[in-house]
Amino acid sequence: MKKMYTYLLMVLMLSMATTTFTSCETEDQYEANILIEGDWQGYLGTYYYDRWGLTGNTYETTIRFCGNGSWATSGRGYEVDYDTRSPFNDYAYCEFSWSIVNGVITLIYDDSMWNPVYITNYTLYNDYFSGTINDGTRRDIRFRLKNVNFGYWSTYSSYYDGYYDGYYDDYYYSRTRSAEADSTVAAPADSLPAAGNGKSIAKGAFKK
Repeated sequence: MKKMYTYLLMVLMLSMATTTFTSCETEDQYEANILIEGDWQGYLGTYYYDRWGLTGNTYETTIRFCGNGSWATSGRGYEVDYDTRSPFNDYAYCEFSWSIVNGVITLIYDDSMWNPVYITNYTLYNDYFSGTINDGTRRDIRFRLKNVNFGYWSTYSSYYDGYYDGYYDDYYYSRTRSAEADSTVAAPADSLPAAGNGKSIAKGAFKK
């Protein structure tokens, strides 16, 4: 009888563990689907000081997450940080890989000069995203982002030759105001913002 009880207890515990794992996995997938719906924009507190030594409340960030497929919990993305007073003269742009594992969102940037970001204790709805960022410092950065339709990615990012939902980085391209909507032209080398040791692009106050 004791052996039977022990066996049933082990089966019950295994069943509970499997249910918990499945629940976490499903929640990660659900949250990933919300992340890829739109662009997330807002202020990230001391993030700008930690990364560039910039102080003040005129800075803002916009992030886009792109999934690897239906119900994927990882993918590629873009981030641009800028001064709202001069958004096209003072900014930094970088691409990243992201994933959600057990409710922790991780961003690993292509430029190794940008610290990885870990997002925890967050609340995620279709219209806003708030929580805590760990950017490798001892401070936890609180943030609240709103879901927007951001129409300036082609202004901030240079186009790369090749295709991904992000891009390959063989050559930089830039759309001109006079070009047709579906055309691109190679940008003169001296007109490109300064690039870091990875794929980041920085200009003005964000240029180190």
